[in-house]
Amino acid sequence: MVLFSCMKLLHEKSKCCGAKIIRFGGKRRQCSACKKTWRVHPAKRGRKPSRQQKNYLRKVFCQSFTVKQIASNSTLSVGAIYKRFNNNLISAVNQRRIIRIKGRKLILIIDALWQYFNKELWTLYCLSIKSCGGKSVILLDPILRAGKENSTAWNQIINGLPVGIKNRVVALVSDGIRGIETVAADKGWIIQRCHFHLLSWLQKMRGKRASTPGRLIREKIYCSVKLALTETSNRKLNIFCRRLAVLAKNYQCPQKMRMTVRDFLRRLPEFRNYLKYPDLHLPTTTNVMESANSLIRRKARTVSSPESWHNWAKATARFKSKFTCK
Repeated sequence: MVLFSCMKLLHEKSKCCGAKIIRFGGKRRQCSACKKTWRVHPAKRGRKPSRQQKNYLRKVFCQSFTVKQIASNSTLSVGAIYKRFNNNLISAVNQRRIIRIKGRKLILIIDALWQYFNKELWTLYCLSIKSCGGKSVILLDPILRAGKENSTAWNQIINGLPVGIKNRVVALVSDGIRGIETVAADKGWIIQRCHFHLLSWLQKMRGKRASTPGRLIREKIYCSVKLALTETSNRKLNIFCRRLAVLAKNYQCPQKMRMTVRDFLRRLPEFRNYLKYPDLHLPTTTNVMESANSLIRRKARTVSSPESWHNWAKATARFKSKFTCK
């Protein structure tokens, strides 16, 4: 025996009167009460938008063209090309960006740029993400803040990272910005300080001439620090540390170099965490961020306002988002 269930058919009613809807041609419908008609798939009102010239952005940020070079090969004027490029730039940076990166454990690499506009200092905070097993980093959108670089601003910016990324970060690589170790400690992250910034600062105070006062002391300090950064034997490391403590007390050691050596001895574990955690493959420098910052400087060298500087930096980070980090 076959049973048929009787179901009540529900038909769509008109939104104006709630009456029955009848056909009024191929693509139109009509309300049976007030006789109002409408289109099934209404078209967008207004004129059609002009096609965006996205190749302008790709030529500038990926193929190293300038806007003037693009204008020289176009029938439009330089002003028209600049206007179209600026409109495309603003629409590109205002679009929502979705970042996908694989890996359970991530490493955050940070650095900053600064520039004056109308005698006011502005800082561009640049961040990148690297997986522990990967060899490339992904640049995040830079964030612009007024004033000098400080740990409070870094803490606010890091707290504003996407939850899916922030919860997987286990280590932070940075230069010697004061207070950044507190930010990393509050989140339970491992901090790795940049070797390049330390050695380049000592290199400046090393002296090139034979007549430089205390040149032998400076040379010994530089070589001892360089060996202490890579030494795997604890016995030899202790010898280097004691040697540096004695050399820093020498009267021929400059005051700035003495302060640098003492700060290095105080924060020695932060410089050697890449040896303590070999499974994380921590970068020992922020050179990948220096390369990204150098690219931002070249692309945005003609800007005249902080807003324009921010837009050019964001576009650079989006079109050239991957850098190799060995």
